Amino acid sequence: MIASQTLKVETVSEQDIKKIYIPIFSDSVRAKTFSLYRGNPGAGGTQFTSIRFALALADERPDWKIVLVNNFEIQLENPPQGIEQAIFQEPSDFFNGFTCESSEVIVATAAILKRIALNTLKRIENHLVCWSRHPFDMAIKKLAKQVRLRGIVCVGTYQFYSNINANAKVHHIQNIFILPDLENREQDPKLNKQKINVVYLGALIPAKGFLEVAKSWQQLKARFPGTTLHVIGSAATHGLKFDSKLIPTSAEFAESILSLIPEDDIKDGKVIFHGNLGEEKFEVIQKCDLAILNPKGYTEAFPASPLECMACGVPVIASDDYGMSDAMRFFPELVVDGHKNIPEKVELIVSDPLRYRELQQRSLSVAKWFSLQNDLIITRWIRLLESVTGSDTGKDTTLLPTMPFYGSRSKLFFRQYIRGKLNGIKQFMSKA
Repeated sequence: MIASQTLKVETVSEQDIKKIYIPIFSDSVRAKTFSLYRGNPGAGGTQFTSIRFALALADERPDWKIVLVNNFEIQLENPPQGIEQAIFQEPSDFFNGFTCESSEVIVATAAILKRIALNTLKRIENHLVCWSRHPFDMAIKKLAKQVRLRGIVCVGTYQFYSNINANAKVHHIQNIFILPDLENREQDPKLNKQKINVVYLGALIPAKGFLEVAKSWQQLKARFPGTTLHVIGSAATHGLKFDSKLIPTSAEFAESILSLIPEDDIKDGKVIFHGNLGEEKFEVIQKCDLAILNPKGYTEAFPASPLECMACGVPVIASDDYGMSDAMRFFPELVVDGHKNIPEKVELIVSDPLRYRELQQRSLSVAKWFSLQNDLIITRWIRLLESVTGSDTGKDTTLLPTMPFYGSRSKLFFRQYIRGKLNGIKQFMSKA
């Protein structure tokens, strides 16, 4: 199991699930080794959490067969006995050959299901659980109107409520988060305001908000001379190639960044692009005083980045919108909406030694709290998967968030309305 103290599920019967298939099909996992007890080796978050879930489920239910499906063998470190791998060149090859045995279930992301022919999905719909990783997931809502999915699993609280009106049963099961194995960091409240180390952690693609951080750079540099910005991540985090020689992202996005961060600041080491890192990222994070993450929150469902920084005792400045709200609800004083208030939030963190120490301790506590949910997460998955095969006798298997909604409900409803309208226009234009 993930934690030392666990409650084992004892029920075993002929109707229990025998095989759970989890398709991956991503180049971001190539040449990387995955373990239940270690951090992300540098793959995309969706792929990493999918593999980690497979390992955790196999560890909890050794009587089941958990099958990772990919186009090449995934490197696993000390996998549980119940883990198997199946190799198919294309996702369609796997789905077309799926036998629909009563004890088989496929847990697949929307990105995978979008690549499969509709008639194939309809043939196996009684065995499909969709794993949504996006707020306002219009692709899933469209698919749920065409295919009778056995359930849609959302990983974030805000994300759940943004997708709750999908034409299928929607569940909330957050992603597993395991504390990194770190040496105890000395909590030193004696900060040098003139020599602050700031970290950004996230893929270097437009959707993850780094441009908002870059927009604050000139103000940060002027207000806190000697500040160093450490950027962890690249386009490769999502399996994308990058062609910029100076910044590990696309040439077009690099040009946007360089319009806000002078090339000389990169050459002088004031802004350091570390690229795509595995567990070694924690060495960088631990040397930093604070983190600035997605300042708008766009696209986030349940990001691991704020929890990874908090696990290092590093306070996080970020949006509390979209999926960032799951972690940032505990830090209202550090919330921003875009780049404008970032320097003021940095000042708030570093100006009072006792406040800084409190924020460090609260960060550690929040990260630990999320890591303590892991047994609950696997139990909820087992409940859902047993209900798919009819072996769960419970009448109501809908899994609601355990935490209340956080954020603006009016914004949520407005965004749902706008996206619904835009989707309707796209469908109309495609038929015109």
